[in-house]
Amino acid sequence: MTGRTFKMKVWKQWTLSLHSDSKSGTLHLHMDCCRVDLDGNTNDVHDIHKRAMMAAEIINMRHGWKQPKEIRDMRNEEIADFCEYTLRNMQEFDIDFYFKMLRMKGYEVTPRYDKSKKLVGYTIGKNASVFKASEIGRRFMASQLEATWKKLHPAPTQVRVKPASPTVTPSSRPSRHVTPKPTSTQTKVQPRVQAKPVPSFTSFNIETPIGNKAVVIPNSVKDIFLKEAQVPEDNDTATVENVAHTAMLLFAGYIDAATSLSESCGGGGGSVPESGWGKKDDKDERAFARRCLLMAHSMYKPKTVKRGFHR
Repeated sequence: MTGRTFKMKVWKQWTLSLHSDSKSGTLHLHMDCCRVDLDGNTNDVHDIHKRAMMAAEIINMRHGWKQPKEIRDMRNEEIADFCEYTLRNMQEFDIDFYFKMLRMKGYEVTPRYDKSKKLVGYTIGKNASVFKASEIGRRFMASQLEATWKKLHPAPTQVRVKPASPTVTPSSRPSRHVTPKPTSTQTKVQPRVQAKPVPSFTSFNIETPIGNKAVVIPNSVKDIFLKEAQVPEDNDTATVENVAHTAMLLFAGYIDAATSLSESCGGGGGSVPESGWGKKDDKDERAFARRCLLMAHSMYKPKTVKRGFHR
């Protein structure tokens, strides 16, 4: 990685430098370490990348900095909102125009094609974070984009027009006088058929380790939970339904029930909702539902065995 080094300190066993990325200007650390410490002991390098990330998280907590995962989730939600905004404002589906709008926003878009030049996927990057389309949301995958656009632009309802009555040409034959039949002065009123109201909410009865919870979900966001939920790769216990139900519980404010359900299905190694979790007054329901789904996905990550650092 190219860039400029601001500070450097050198000890006998390791070197640490504060570095600036040449493109984004983001500050980060470079560290070169010797496996042998000052006492002649060899450091354990098992899962060194995970332990390095743990050390970085500890430093972030001490200084009150945001964790990398929090920043990544925030960028993921921001990209998903703009992807939906772009599709909603397209008068007709055009994948090239879609990519152009994302690039004008400042995102790095990299399409991926097969041998027949057919689009099979793409990634969207911002600063040091790069997301596959499936990570942003299944409905933004290359194979689902046009269907998503059609859902955001439903076809107008066709109104059937009753054809005009045919014109009758009068006959040249003399007409015969017909005595009109007496008719009732009252007009028969046809009863109105009222359309059945379409429910705007769906109720779910979710069983958790601390009891059943009745959750009411708006139909406008129900498909986000049912169609976009995914199980983390390392979790072999949970199901897609478990993740979707946990996200619904978070949406309804049942934090304890969501936490107990995720931990009972092999989760507990990712982020958990902090105090004050909930939908803000100015927050869109769909954006909040997707935020709940991202948090549920994190809560289902399995616990990792933490190892100490040796000197």
